[in-house]
Amino acid sequence: MVKHTWPSILVLAAALFSQQPLASSETPPLPTLDPDIVGEARDPKSGDTLYLEHYYCSDDALQCSVFYLRPNREVIASKELDYAENALAPLLTFRDYRVDREVIIDKADPEAVVDAGFDNFVRLQWQDLAEGEEIKFPFRVVTREDPIKMRASKADRCEEGKFCLEIALDSWLLGSFIDPIQLTYEEGSQRLLRFEGLSNLRNDDGKMQTVEIRYSYSDEEAAAREEAVRD
Repeated sequence: MVKHTWPSILVLAAALFSQQPLASSETPPLPTLDPDIVGEARDPKSGDTLYLEHYYCSDDALQCSVFYLRPNREVIASKELDYAENALAPLLTFRDYRVDREVIIDKADPEAVVDAGFDNFVRLQWQDLAEGEEIKFPFRVVTREDPIKMRASKADRCEEGKFCLEIALDSWLLGSFIDPIQLTYEEGSQRLLRFEGLSNLRNDDGKMQTVEIRYSYSDEEAAAREEAVRD
């Protein structure tokens, strides 16, 4: 049983069923509390910071709010996640305040992994992946109602104490055009430390962007994750 959910790591997806103008384009204020998790997205080539991700989750981690910020801390997008019905397919509302658009997933999909639910999927399959098994799964991606076939496998090289995965399209043709996503976890806590691949957040010109995201965790979140792994 999955008790906790953490950063959205397979971030190809930010939308599924509906996309419409925001009811209100007013940008919400950033919470005054310190975030549970912070992700810093950088340009892999230049090293420049492109944006930040701030995660705020309930004590049981069934509801999470994510704020996407410019380096100057201006909020440019947000996401609400609800894992109460399905840990692998959370309900989702994504808002991009730069273009006044909203995307809503209001029905859990029992057949596919959705957005941040992939992180829970990894932990459920942790042992099999660690033993070298390649695992295929359907994943819901942006603007598509039909899931895309993906595969996850252990990376050939990884630092000691880390667990590295490669996530790729399960299609020789499509996979030849899109580089696999690279993920690095901490072995003991099973926390995501690093993501490199296509971001779910487009740049200001509306184009897809490749990012390297490194995650840091609050003391309270770190303790909760270690307890969840022990259980």
